[in-house]
Amino acid sequence: MYGNASANHRGAMYFSIMLRYPRIEVIKHTSFVPTYWEEYEVQTMRPNRPMKSKYGMSKAQANAYARHELSLLKKEGYSKVVYNSMMIELEKFIIP
Repeated sequence: MYGNASANHRGAMYFSIMLRYPRIEVIKHTSFVPTYWEEYEVQTMRPNRPMKSKYGMSKAQANAYARHELSLLKKEGYSKVVYNSMMIELEKFIIP
């Protein structure tokens, strides 16, 4: 076994803290063959549920889908969300 047990336990504890709040990430994928092409992916993670992912969208579609997921999380009763690596309080965040 590599490393010591306390370091491995610390890493597991850090991972559980990261999943305390739901997460929405918009990820850009770029390909250069045969021409420059950008596709965006939206990943939604909720505590104690499998990750959802939607791939192959334009930037506008990805941002619209991410805002849709934010509104769903607000309807489900979550008060805070990690959105693109930033903590957002949904009560103060205006969702049309």
